[in-house]
Amino acid sequence: MPQLVQLLLPNYQKINRLGAEIIAISQQSVNENREVSEQHKLPYPCLSDPGADTIRGYNVLDFANVPKVAFFVIDKAGRIHWRSTHSGGDPGDLPKINDLLDVLRKIQ
Repeated sequence: MPQLVQLLLPNYQKINRLGAEIIAISQQSVNENREVSEQHKLPYPCLSDPGADTIRGYNVLDFANVPKVAFFVIDKAGRIHWRSTHSGGDPGDLPKINDLLDVLRKIQ
């Protein structure tokens, strides 16, 4: 989750102005997600998926069943317009924020 905070929090207003909302999903417990949200003052929800049902549904588990860091742009009809998955171990492996913003601009 720290990788998401590093990338998304400073850009939250830009993302929001493009009509998008961020929703974070992790395998952490509700209490752990609440702590992260409070610690970083996140303006977006962090949902818990302890059984990895949603994570599995989006096919973002690695070969050891560990969730990858993943980003999706999904429109209101549920269509996925962009997807980016990452190992989570290397902050340099994250998508470029401009790539995400470009996709959001295209689907407005």
